[in-house]
Amino acid sequence: MNSDVLFSLLASTQMGAYALSVDQTILYWNGGARRILGHRVEQVIGRRCYEVVAGTVSGSLSPACTSGCPSLRCVQDGIIPGPVEMSMLCASGERRLVSLTPMVVAGVLRDAPILVHLFDDVTSEVDTKRNIGSITDALSKGGAEIVSNHPEGRSGSAFVPKLTARELEVLRLVSLGWDTQRIADALDISYHTARNHIRHFRQKLSAGTKMDAVLTAIRLGILSIERPE
Repeated sequence: MNSDVLFSLLASTQMGAYALSVDQTILYWNGGARRILGHRVEQVIGRRCYEVVAGTVSGSLSPACTSGCPSLRCVQDGIIPGPVEMSMLCASGERRLVSLTPMVVAGVLRDAPILVHLFDDVTSEVDTKRNIGSITDALSKGGAEIVSNHPEGRSGSAFVPKLTARELEVLRLVSLGWDTQRIADALDISYHTARNHIRHFRQKLSAGTKMDAVLTAIRLGILSIERPE
């Protein structure tokens, strides 16, 4: 499954849905999200999710995701994220209470996981569960993996390998879906050097692929998922 197939699948649901990179940049925003919250596609693509929806949970005044995506934090801690009631900011400036289901999906955007948030009015519980089930089945049949359905948490005795500052930098860019040539150009290094950094962190993380390395680094707490400056 590629990102176009994923976005087409999200377009077909009446639920609100948006897709994010691991630095919480909005990559896709469907018609359901516009219907529920009023934000148009051109207003949100490329922005951080917490800048747009500013979602707050009960008892909090600050957006829940300003210090890093809670979905990724669940994966890191070995917790399966479940639906949560959240107050989201509408384009009108008003707030709307929704039931939001987060997913961390692998196998879609090159070597980067994608965060998918599905939401609907809290009064639509039955339809919401049915729609989420349909999307989950379609993702699995399409070859994507919902990583957040079975996270592997850190154990107290788990060995955490030491990556160099440059390896961490390259790993972070890989986690955003950047290919090797783009990483080399951005860091002003050769393609060969960038490829070597990737090979080294894969070896240190005992990862068969770059995607495995990214997910392992998240689970071990090596890859920062704090809010970027």
